[in-house]
Amino acid sequence: MKLWQVRRHWNALATQDPFWSVLTESRKQGNRWAIDEFYSTGVAEVEKDIERVRRCHPALGAGHALDFGCGAGRLTQALARHFRRVTGVDISERMVSLAREHCRDARAEFTHNIRPDLRAFPDASFDFVYSRITLQHIAPRYTRRYLREFIRVLAPDGVLSVQIPSRVPSGDPPDRLRFSIWPPTLWMRIGRYVRYHHPGWFPGTPKMQMYAMPRDEVISLITREGAALLSAEKGEHGDVDNYVYIARKPGG
Repeated sequence: MKLWQVRRHWNALATQDPFWSVLTESRKQGNRWAIDEFYSTGVAEVEKDIERVRRCHPALGAGHALDFGCGAGRLTQALARHFRRVTGVDISERMVSLAREHCRDARAEFTHNIRPDLRAFPDASFDFVYSRITLQHIAPRYTRRYLREFIRVLAPDGVLSVQIPSRVPSGDPPDRLRFSIWPPTLWMRIGRYVRYHHPGWFPGTPKMQMYAMPRDEVISLITREGAALLSAEKGEHGDVDNYVYIARKPGG
């Protein structure tokens, strides 16, 4: 799925059920997240992640942090407890609007970015670059470019912490979507097959596509760009093999 399609789908999700789209607990579907409850989950998650980062690099700077794929600002606002300034970036302008509406911390700001890069930010802009449950929804060709950009915008001695699945379910279509040559159903089956494999073509059916990158490829890219890998920790999540990568940019 191309970035313009990702943007269109997440704008639609932000209109239909924004908080559940970010945090997909089944009992919360249908706009059942209470606002305070939703944002409190970000505090607990960030506390755990910052503690993990500081175990790897105790001298983590407290200046400027980047939350890439900030959505409605659930984690951005929580990061503001640890940094003097936090910038949340998202491809969906509707998500950014929600983040600005609900964020209560003056240290947090939000930027809408539709580009496959971070050229809005100069080199060495951030002490900490953070991304959760975002790169899994972006095709690997874009993730590779964003990873390079994350390291470019890190300040010397800055730290990168990103989550990327190494394996997701195969995505094979269920039996009812498989191709059939039976004439009465041929057109219907073709339509279903195309919708399943190319949801980006259909604005009325927003999807959260899932992508993965092999662990070795991610590590190779990070180190090739000049960062030192500090940790690559695996966590199981259903059928998804998730890795959290922590890396430091030398210098400082």
